Amino acid sequence: MIVPDSYFMSRNRARAVRAFAVMCFLLAGFGVGTLPMTMVSPKWLSFYIDCEDGCRPKPAPLDQLSPEVRHIVASVPRAQERMVAAMAEPHWRWRLFGIKMLDALPFVFLFFSVGMALWRFSDRQEHRDWNGIAWLQRAAGAGVVLALSAPLAQILCDAVFLAAVTDTGAFSYTIELTEVANHLLFAGAAWAAIWALAAGLRARGDLAEIV
Repeated sequence: MIVPDSYFMSRNRARAVRAFAVMCFLLAGFGVGTLPMTMVSPKWLSFYIDCEDGCRPKPAPLDQLSPEVRHIVASVPRAQERMVAAMAEPHWRWRLFGIKMLDALPFVFLFFSVGMALWRFSDRQEHRDWNGIAWLQRAAGAGVVLALSAPLAQILCDAVFLAAVTDTGAFSYTIELTEVANHLLFAGAAWAAIWALAAGLRARGDLAEIV
């Protein structure tokens, strides 16, 4: 009895898998691109297309806030102008850069790891299973971190802009624990499934050596 330690993937299927890997790399690159944008022109992190004026993009800095805080800030006279003015100050930009790193780095690492896993799985060399599984394990870990860091980054972003626009030192914030818990459960389930798959591959390799 021979237990194979690898599987066969046709060239067409390998190309399709690599195409999805490239998409993941592009998403990771998009996440990296938002970091310098925070220092250069943070107001363009959110924008909309205004078709009443020739369908040109226009910045929408208020959209970077959560709905609760956006409602408070929007009630302040000239709120958007004051928000853009705060973004132009260097010390505010450094604060936003730190907050954006908290949100963007797990996102970047997640999609980069998934892309590397898909690329490894599409490779025709030996030990691709283990290389791909290792990257999937890293992606699952990044998913757990992202489930916690994303809401934390939003809270910090709201606090920074609320202080800049309204001079408010404290505010109430509603955290959707159900949404955070769902993200954690999804990331945890992916983590457990990947570790179980790794254990199965390890057992298959041990069985192949015995047989």
